[in-house]
Amino acid sequence: MKKVLLSLLVVFASFALFAVEPVYDVSGTAGFEFKMDEGALDIQQVLKPKLSIDVKFTETLPATLTAGFTFSPVTVTTESTEVTTTAGATDTDVLTSVVVKPGLSLSYVQYEEEAWLLRFQPSVIALSDYTISGFTKAVGSLKLGLTDYGVNVVLADTVAGEVTEHATGDFAIPGNMILGASYDLDVSGVKGLVAGAFKFEDASNNRVTVEVEVTEVPIPGELSADLAFGLLNFLDASDEASSATAYRVDAAYKYPYKMDTLTVTPHVGFTWQNNLGTVYAKEAENFTSSSYFSVADKQEITAGADLSYLATPITVELTDTFTIDMLEEDPVYLLDLMAAVDYAISDKSSAGVEVPVSFEDLTNEGTITVEPHGYVEYVVPDTKVTLAADVYYFFDNKDESDDNKLAYMGEVSYKYNDYVSAGAHLGNEELNLAGKVIGADPLTDLHWYLYLKAEFKF
Repeated sequence: MKKVLLSLLVVFASFALFAVEPVYDVSGTAGFEFKMDEGALDIQQVLKPKLSIDVKFTETLPATLTAGFTFSPVTVTTESTEVTTTAGATDTDVLTSVVVKPGLSLSYVQYEEEAWLLRFQPSVIALSDYTISGFTKAVGSLKLGLTDYGVNVVLADTVAGEVTEHATGDFAIPGNMILGASYDLDVSGVKGLVAGAFKFEDASNNRVTVEVEVTEVPIPGELSADLAFGLLNFLDASDEASSATAYRVDAAYKYPYKMDTLTVTPHVGFTWQNNLGTVYAKEAENFTSSSYFSVADKQEITAGADLSYLATPITVELTDTFTIDMLEEDPVYLLDLMAAVDYAISDKSSAGVEVPVSFEDLTNEGTITVEPHGYVEYVVPDTKVTLAADVYYFFDNKDESDDNKLAYMGEVSYKYNDYVSAGAHLGNEELNLAGKVIGADPLTDLHWYLYLKAEFKF
């Protein structure tokens, strides 16, 4: 606790010394949660704190100088040492040090005048999806923005501690860096972005990327496009100079046609991309799930027409997407359909059903999946009790197993006030890591748990 107070005193004293106006943002969630299932119980804390400090320097300057900090009351730092337990055994990392102390980290420093700005971040500053993206690992970045011209220049450092002061050496292009630039496109109603980047690890490993994004055009409907090209130079397994190219052409158009309670939205799409997984392999390692950063090879055309009907209290939605996959020699035709109906029982209660249907290969008797989902959420009038139930069925025409395909679950919850709630859950559903229902356990293999939760936001 003394270290926490000392760290805060140092920070505040620094603010006073440089005559600044700090703005503090303390937020998060705190509380506890009690859970009990068939054979165990847990009582655990709920604490997700965040403390950030944005600083505006008040000294007389011809510009605005700001900085942002993040303070962590407790930061745990560990160190491991690689050891070999026995001769010929695989090396094992053994924990050798644990340090617990307060942590204060710098988020950014920015100097801004009317026509330009200079910004530093101890991480990556993204330009576009494939030039310098949010999945690019960097230990520090500088950005020069020419505000009046819509031009941004970013220099990112991917490896720290490479400069040895007062040392001599041969002159060369600095390695392990990325230099990129972008221009905000706004010409005759066409809006978007033009960007390019040069990634230089060393003379034998470097990459050039050019990307154009179109977000708005002066035509009816909504048109978007993304074009990217990348050239990677590298050493192959035989230490021979080699190169690889990659490209992406992606375009989508839709036109919502509204008629009172009915909306019809025809849509078409085109995606052609190749070898992105090779040229942008390091970025691909850093992302988990994202639709806009796509690296898989694709050659496909999509088309469909979605329908939405709203006549309170009923909402009906029908969506369909027909896809022609031309990646292989013989095209594959796919169809995805979704029908959904929702009935608003009241402002807080609703019931409905949604039925996604997927045909993976229309011409070769491919897999057909149908996964209807019915649901109801009902808030008992004049009470604080909510009843919820869901039923799923998983049909796959290629699945000949006798496994149960029916998943069901029910939940009762009581919200005492805005801070305290309790409830019970019963079901046989299977969930993935994202919390989505993907299957069912046997009908008699039920699980249940109780919970009591008390938390507040600050």
